[in-house]
Amino acid sequence: MENQVKNHQAHSLADLKAAGKYFADSYDVIVVGAGHAGCEAALAAAKLGFKTALFTLHIDALANMPCNPNIGGTAKGQLVREIDALGGVMGLMADRSTIQFRMLNRSKGPAVLSPRAQQDRWQYQKDMRHLLERTPGLSLIQNEVTDLVWREEEGVQYIEGVVSVLGTVYPAQRVILATGTFLRSKVIIGESIREEGPDGLAPAKHLSFSLQALGLELKRFKTGTPGRFHARSLNYDHMEVQSADPDPQPFSFVNEEKADWKPLANLNCYLTYTSADSKKIIQDNIDRSPLYSGLVEGIGPRYCPSFEDKVVKFPNRDHHHVFLEPCGLESQEVYASGMSSSMPEDVQRQVMHSVPGMENAEFMRFAYAIDYDLLDAQDLELSLEVKSVKGLYGAGQILGSSGYEEAAGTGLIAGINACRSLEGKKPVVLDRSQAYIGVLIDDLVTKGTNEPYRMMTSRAEYRLVLRQDNADQRLTPLGREIGLISDDRWAAFQAKQARIDGERQRLESTRLSPKNPKVQAFFQGKGYGLPEGGLSLADLLKRPEVNYQDLLVLDPDRPRICYPSQAVAGEAFLSPVDCYNVQVQIKYQGYIKLEEDRIQRFHKLEKRLIPEDFDYEQLKGLRLEARQKLSKLRPRSVGQAARISGISPADASILLLAVSQREQGQKTSSDLEAQA
Repeated sequence: MENQVKNHQAHSLADLKAAGKYFADSYDVIVVGAGHAGCEAALAAAKLGFKTALFTLHIDALANMPCNPNIGGTAKGQLVREIDALGGVMGLMADRSTIQFRMLNRSKGPAVLSPRAQQDRWQYQKDMRHLLERTPGLSLIQNEVTDLVWREEEGVQYIEGVVSVLGTVYPAQRVILATGTFLRSKVIIGESIREEGPDGLAPAKHLSFSLQALGLELKRFKTGTPGRFHARSLNYDHMEVQSADPDPQPFSFVNEEKADWKPLANLNCYLTYTSADSKKIIQDNIDRSPLYSGLVEGIGPRYCPSFEDKVVKFPNRDHHHVFLEPCGLESQEVYASGMSSSMPEDVQRQVMHSVPGMENAEFMRFAYAIDYDLLDAQDLELSLEVKSVKGLYGAGQILGSSGYEEAAGTGLIAGINACRSLEGKKPVVLDRSQAYIGVLIDDLVTKGTNEPYRMMTSRAEYRLVLRQDNADQRLTPLGREIGLISDDRWAAFQAKQARIDGERQRLESTRLSPKNPKVQAFFQGKGYGLPEGGLSLADLLKRPEVNYQDLLVLDPDRPRICYPSQAVAGEAFLSPVDCYNVQVQIKYQGYIKLEEDRIQRFHKLEKRLIPEDFDYEQLKGLRLEARQKLSKLRPRSVGQAARISGISPADASILLLAVSQREQGQKTSSDLEAQA
């Protein structure tokens, strides 16, 4: 290992020129890896006007979906909407390849309502490649990056480019690593261990050693995927139908304004369950599991365990869900969600054939586990720049996240911030009250993770404010400021907000008289007691049993409901999306106000910035663990410091007092200088 690290001890550009190395074109930004993180990062950089190169091991596998063939889901749907609101592309691409749409958690309220769309995985890749190839200023290059190029000045390391497996030097001012699960990856099925990446693709064997030569600590995680089966071999008559929603909705805010948007298809998925026989097969063969024999090095995901892990950890359960999901319109391949495994082939066959409806299932791909290298996200800033290497950024699974949506969100932010640093602008740092993306990055960078991180609604403290329906209200102004929102889209956004604000004000100002026969009939029909005084339409809408459509009988003057393309010039109208947004804002007004008050208190600590040269070792009262962690992680604010694992409330209070005293001392000094 040490010799391999030494062999990848990259030199500066000057050293490589002196050595006579071949130099290719130079770039402003180089992105390594063309998964969901890399695609978002590269597209953002190119759209912002910077010369960008996107390197991939396999150009035909860019934007691949090697695991589940869907986009969105609980909390993940919120991420996709936020990516779209900022000017990213995942939502637009997903809308073009949706073959089943479902809105999850409809019975649980707007705070956790989450869109999820089954994808034609090959159509998604085709559309993403088409977009990448036609984006000005973006070069798509199939080549393995084996080394990073950097120089060191006064103890500070600066990125200068990359070197390919062919020995070619590509100079760059900024480099974004979005390598997914390919770094020294190993695919494990039973006792078979092969140096492979997802879907049997070649791994990236060398870049890990260059990262170690830079002094970066690498970790090792494990993830996995279920088998795939031929549709003709499945007996759907023995399964429960999981049908598409009758009212499919797009991810992109651009498409929600279009009356003619529709998914590619509305296919069924199916649900079945493992049996007691399935459980016994695993128990009888548990000694052959790589997870329990020590063959798997990496730490696996807690919230997406393999089937053998479920059997061991939940011994009292005889049945587990198995969701059968189509992978595309032009393929008979079906994905078995919930059945991730690394068991040997013969055990996998026995298990799947013990599942009702899958007795004759034909394997097209076997399930596998995959080990891979990654960075410690706590070595990065909240901007996603590596602390010890200026100009080097990370995004996606190299940070410890799992999932396409988490990757795309971090890729977009890394791409934006790499460009802003080139312009000398402050980085975009989304906080926990602004976006799920902010929660994701803060969790990874501040708290770190010892397992593949998965976004969940429970991780967001302010999820009633961070709804999927208002992501554009929260983030599109920022996307416009960054430069990723076009003039047409900005005009449409402003028009939408004006309609929503106007309708909310109209409902609040329109009064109802208890003497009105229609009002009396409405209250009698709902079983309400008639109010003594008047009330507004907004007051009535706040009642649990009343929705916006119910108010129509009392509100003949409301604007016509239609899509913008269907509206008559000069006519007041509301889109269906506007109506829902107005209803949520009014119905949950009191709860939203409470959450906004909590956010204000949160911001007070976030605004207490800690000076970069703050000496934690000299701060009396801090515990040793607190001093060590604060000195290593260098949090940007007292709020971030308080969220670091191992920092107690008492530690945070001592730090807040010290920062306040230092601020006060600086103000006093400034006053004295001004008086002098």
